[in-house]
Amino acid sequence: MKNISFYRIGLLFKRYFCENWKKDVIVAAIIFAVEMLTSLEQETSSVSWFVLFIFFILYSGRIFGMLGKPQKAINYLMLPASRVEKLTVNIILSHFYYPVLLIAASCLGIWASSFFCYFIYDEFTFKSIDFMGIWGVEWYFVLFLLLTNAIMMFGSVYFKKAAVIKTLLCEAAFFVAFMVVFSGIWLISLRNGFVLRRIDQLPAEWLINVIVSAIMLVEIAFFWLLSYFRLKETEA
Repeated sequence: MKNISFYRIGLLFKRYFCENWKKDVIVAAIIFAVEMLTSLEQETSSVSWFVLFIFFILYSGRIFGMLGKPQKAINYLMLPASRVEKLTVNIILSHFYYPVLLIAASCLGIWASSFFCYFIYDEFTFKSIDFMGIWGVEWYFVLFLLLTNAIMMFGSVYFKKAAVIKTLLCEAAFFVAFMVVFSGIWLISLRNGFVLRRIDQLPAEWLINVIVSAIMLVEIAFFWLLSYFRLKETEA
């Protein structure tokens, strides 16, 4: 069980889809219907990222939700797979599969509104999508989404009950504390003229982007690692 087995990983995926495909279809259908109905009066529509973001959080928050219920926790922990394999499957599901599923359902809903409008207005106009929220999306937004999913996944394995609410409260408290500290440092620096003297010495924009992106990637990997050790403690 020490080595990673793609066969066992495949079995874990198979188990997930056998147990949850109906839930995923229902969620995709909801997103499809919402996007279709909200796009009827628009020639060019954009993906409702706020709605999708809420679904991302809820899904990532329940990725280890079975651990909060004794019977389901026993069944999950007794699965013939290593902790790395379980974590790998859940990372793929929460960080890649589910976002792609919801974005695809959203795009299909927008396109379907074109055919729906034909029966209402007797005029067919294929709706285009504002892909600023998909292909041209800011790289920071993608990293922020992955980081949020990683934090929510860690919260789902760390907290046994009300994982979503507790994790969101912890994130909110951390964000407030960070903003207070950052604002204090900024005001002190501004008062002393340090910021104004150093602005022209800042590195190039591309270098700042690389540094910030690297920091966020490290944070994502950090929460994956925390999830692994927490899962290890749970199984112990």
